[in-house]
Amino acid sequence: MQFAYTTNGVADGSMNTYGNNEISVSGDVLTVVIGDSDGNRNIHGVGIFELKLLNKNLESAKQLASLLCSPKDPDSNVIVPILYGAKCNGEMKNGYISDLSRDVQSKISTLVDSLTNVGVQDGKKVVKLDLSLVSIDREKEGFLVSFRFSNSGDHPITFKTPDRWEIRMGRYMDILGVNGYRVGSPGNEEDQFGLALAGQTLVDPKQFPDGDITLAPHSATLLKMKTTSIGNFRAGAYDLNIGAFMNIKVIGIESSLLRVDFHSDYKNPTRITFDRDYPSTPEERARWEAMHKAEMSWQPVKPGDTFAEDGLYRAVSMNSSLNRSLQLTPFKAGDVATTDKVSLLLDDGLSFNVPVRWEWEATAPTPVKQWSPDMIADTVQFCEPDAECPRSGRWVKRIRSRDGYGQKPARYDLASLVTLRRGELMPPARDNMNWVDWEWVGA
Repeated sequence: MQFAYTTNGVADGSMNTYGNNEISVSGDVLTVVIGDSDGNRNIHGVGIFELKLLNKNLESAKQLASLLCSPKDPDSNVIVPILYGAKCNGEMKNGYISDLSRDVQSKISTLVDSLTNVGVQDGKKVVKLDLSLVSIDREKEGFLVSFRFSNSGDHPITFKTPDRWEIRMGRYMDILGVNGYRVGSPGNEEDQFGLALAGQTLVDPKQFPDGDITLAPHSATLLKMKTTSIGNFRAGAYDLNIGAFMNIKVIGIESSLLRVDFHSDYKNPTRITFDRDYPSTPEERARWEAMHKAEMSWQPVKPGDTFAEDGLYRAVSMNSSLNRSLQLTPFKAGDVATTDKVSLLLDDGLSFNVPVRWEWEATAPTPVKQWSPDMIADTVQFCEPDAECPRSGRWVKRIRSRDGYGQKPARYDLASLVTLRRGELMPPARDNMNWVDWEWVGA
């Protein structure tokens, strides 16, 4: 009996570009290769497993071999990039699984899942790399994350330390991140936790001075990294997992485990309790807003689009990214961006009436608690003269008419633009004929 069934890595037509998932049988020996466990709750880590087939498992393998030798379906016209090869009547047969009938495909899928699971659970770990989250602690600037790579297989595995991974967007981007949900949450977006580690700061670079890690068989290494790349979250207990999309090399054996995608054990998440929200201090908010602004710059809200989240947004001309509004406008998730032209006042005083897109800039004014008229200090957008500056950044004098006959648009004294730090006194702005205050226009 001889056959092989391969998924994942062949999706783009190039074997070994990504970690293939494969099961194969030669005689009565099953080999399972897991190069991609992402999204599979029953399997964690990556590796190669071998198992001598007996009894029910041997019968399942024989059934699978027979199904792979089924005649092709003449009505099949869609290629699903799952390859198979099987020895049928003494000759090798190769093709795509989509060449076979739907009924045969369904039976094959069930048997493949069964043999994969038994191979991983009961097979010998020829190669096995795992990743686990140990702890997350708040630091003065960001978070300190401890995690462990473990090699429980029989061959050394080498890879770069995560601070040297490729983090630029693209096909070869590496990923190391923590994610999960607040305990008791039904999976709501506001109860998510997300944290990125690839390319961040390794706490002890002397641990691996050349940037290379070589994990001997049946050994592990604990790494600690500092990061500010973290999404906002609410206080509480979270069940968290860590995952990686990375390059590895297995020494002493040829394998497709070159580009792998895997995660920690979903059935045994790491529970971590945070005693307060993030961000919850002005310093944390400033760091989070800078990171989030960079992330959101890739997804501006175009005319007619729906805003995905609350925030203060800056209008940018659809014709030129150089023409950016001085003022910021608050929007809520679910609002729809206007398709009309918008009056665009620039820093230099020029004004245009043009179609615009909207780019997320900062947190919108946020009540200290639901229905409260008081705002969290470092989220306010307007401030009275001579008051303590609530938010670091640029402020401009806003002048509103006292005329009670109609709402006239506010005027801006562009010569008054000033950069202040939180806690400093706002400049005076006396005008007996008009209402005058200060408007925050960005960090």
